[in-house]
Amino acid sequence: MDITTFERLVAEVLDAMPERVLAQLDNVAFLVEPRSEDGERLGEYRGVPRVERHDADIAPFPDQIVLYHEDIVDECEGDPAAVREEVERTLWHEIAHHLGWDDDVLHKVETKKGWR
Repeated sequence: MDITTFERLVAEVLDAMPERVLAQLDNVAFLVEPRSEDGERLGEYRGVPRVERHDADIAPFPDQIVLYHEDIVDECEGDPAAVREEVERTLWHEIAHHLGWDDDVLHKVETKKGWR
């Protein structure tokens, strides 16, 4: 899957997320990068989780949620359905970091396939 198709897929998955989640994602940039430094990360959250922020904090730059195109496609062996599911799972995982969800909450969401 080429990067342009992958970027469209990421946008589709984001558009399909529940409004209650999207409403909490102010000042967050979603990026697609070719490959992680170690070639093994599917996604990454760069920022300060919302639960760790204070009213006096000023965030001049948006937090970033990065999906690594080649790492995800390689992990899914190029299967488009598997890539879509991994994009959904990875986006939910990184959004969870932004929202400050702990591993127990994230596990419950993943177990229930809450990303669907």
